[in-house]
Amino acid sequence: MHFNGIVTKRSGFTLIEMVVALVILILSSQLILATTKTLTHTTQLTQMERQNINWHISMIELDRFLDDAQFISIEQANYEQQLTVAKDSKRRYTLTKTKKELVVSSTKNGYMPLFDGVSRLKMVYHEPFLELEARLSDGTAYQHECFLEAQHDTKNTD
Repeated sequence: MHFNGIVTKRSGFTLIEMVVALVILILSSQLILATTKTLTHTTQLTQMERQNINWHISMIELDRFLDDAQFISIEQANYEQQLTVAKDSKRRYTLTKTKKELVVSSTKNGYMPLFDGVSRLKMVYHEPFLELEARLSDGTAYQHECFLEAQHDTKNTD
């Protein structure tokens, strides 16, 4: 371009520079997308593993709690099942789902949360085993079986 007899150089990008810039932009966006997908997948797997570990720890705690307990009954309470056990002649505890939590509670307002995120809990007692089936909010299902003796009346009959 000429301006008053002086040749000026017009600044700008050439076609090759634009193509190189677009290739770099596309490659970097693909790299970011792949990294994001990998991170999301890894996070999901980690959460599933953490949930599995928490379930097994909860069931170990429940097994320890039920070691010296005796089965009393399973009843329907507020659309949920409620297991009642006795630790001795005076102490009774219930195992139930409360607000998406699997909890053990006592008659004296004691409360021990075992597992969170439970949407449905099914308990079946076949002496001497208690079968638990829990379905979580994300659709995952867990099962556990624990040993639980039935309470037998020890009345003397002569």
